[in-house]
Amino acid sequence: MTKKILLCSIFFIVSPFVLGLTLLFSSRLSSGAVLGEAVTSPQQNKIFSPYYDDSGVIAQTITSGDSVPIILEKYLKRYNSPLLPHVETILSAAYRYEVDPRLIVAIAQQESNLGKKSPEYCYNAWGWAIHERGTRCFENWDEAIEVVTRGIAQNYCAKGYCDDPCVMMKKYTPKSNGSWCAGVNQFLREMETGDF
Repeated sequence: MTKKILLCSIFFIVSPFVLGLTLLFSSRLSSGAVLGEAVTSPQQNKIFSPYYDDSGVIAQTITSGDSVPIILEKYLKRYNSPLLPHVETILSAAYRYEVDPRLIVAIAQQESNLGKKSPEYCYNAWGWAIHERGTRCFENWDEAIEVVTRGIAQNYCAKGYCDDPCVMMKKYTPKSNGSWCAGVNQFLREMETGDF
């Protein structure tokens, strides 16, 4: 009897909250305010929406991955990054190459303060192919995002280095004293917690 009363109490407490969320999301969807409309999912050529599951039905749960487009946009805006207008390009390339888009942004933060300290007209926020022989430059941010994300996927993630920035550092910037992975981890943590 006590269990039934407890379950009924929980139901009546939780139900209004669930109903409120359902109404909020359905009103956002009916007004056309769906975030991430132009971003495609990694394996499919479908529109990415945080409120729909793969079958096109409104999802029963919202995962932390659903918030990545919002987090990236807020993060880049907070730091006044020249990459801000290219959030969809970052997401699209990252999902296509199966790389966490937050890693792409965290590396850009560590290497160039999100593109603000990269060589002028070089569009290289990631320190990609910068060495004693010279600096790799790109025609624009979209080309840079594509090349760097593909390179990180092939040269690092495919070999299991992307799971831990400290392991990745040994190949990405082997002369680092550990500050590179500490920085990348800090920026990833900021995006995960929203504390930026």
